[in-house]
Amino acid sequence: MKRFIYRSCFFALIPLVFFGVNMGVNYLIYTGSSEPIPKSNILIAGDSHPQHSLNPKYFHDAQNISQSAEPYVLTYWKLKKIVQSSIPDTLIIGLAPHNISQFNDLKFSKQPWASEMFSRSYPIEEFSDISDKISVDFPSYYKVLWKQTAFYPKSNHIPYAGGYENVEGSYITDIADAVKRHYYLNGELLGVSDLALEYLDSIVSLAHAKDITLIMVSNPVHEQYLNKIPDRIMEKFDELIDVYSNEHLVFDKTRSYYPDSLYLNADHLNEFGAKRFTMEFIDYLNMVKEK
Repeated sequence: MKRFIYRSCFFALIPLVFFGVNMGVNYLIYTGSSEPIPKSNILIAGDSHPQHSLNPKYFHDAQNISQSAEPYVLTYWKLKKIVQSSIPDTLIIGLAPHNISQFNDLKFSKQPWASEMFSRSYPIEEFSDISDKISVDFPSYYKVLWKQTAFYPKSNHIPYAGGYENVEGSYITDIADAVKRHYYLNGELLGVSDLALEYLDSIVSLAHAKDITLIMVSNPVHEQYLNKIPDRIMEKFDELIDVYSNEHLVFDKTRSYYPDSLYLNADHLNEFGAKRFTMEFIDYLNMVKEK
């Protein structure tokens, strides 16, 4: 009987060692990586708004690293990683009303957001800095970490990089769903996220510390969606626009009119809308330079 137990323990130990070694190797790879993305003079970062509205091909030497549903916490973590080895001249980040809503606080605790955020952030996470402020689903995080690192060594650990994405269609049928997702939870109105404000300030401070020119942008949203944004969110958003405009360039087109043909859905531009918005933004930058 003892021999059977010893043999069982020995064979059980083999996969544990295998998984442990792989996790250790992958940890060394992603913590020791010195150049997570190629260097660009202009970095475009944020969530699906800049991901769909700013096409880097119209800039000179720009890279869009935005990802859908990305909260400022994750944007800050990945920028902090990137500037360790590559400092851009200019950082363009999205600043829209939904970015400061408390629904962003749910993205590390509520599925399906949490698993996706964990899959992107495991190489750069700093959960110890936020776990006392918002709920973090640690069991799901460790499950994702195991899936991402336990099976074999991976040379690429930059799931947070992102990129420009868009299509030419227009499907403006999700206005009520988008408003509900961004500003309500179980029918209750959400407020402004203190954590989002804190990490937005952290992004601003990081850019200042690294002598990076910071520009904030907000693309137009459909009029019907705009009219349903809660007053408390819009009031805080307008306050932020005023404050940041004192020291940084802010290109706020939230309330600008674009025809339906330029929208992908309630709050995102399609390929044609992105071209117009990007070119308007570039014109704005050129005008600023001439002053």
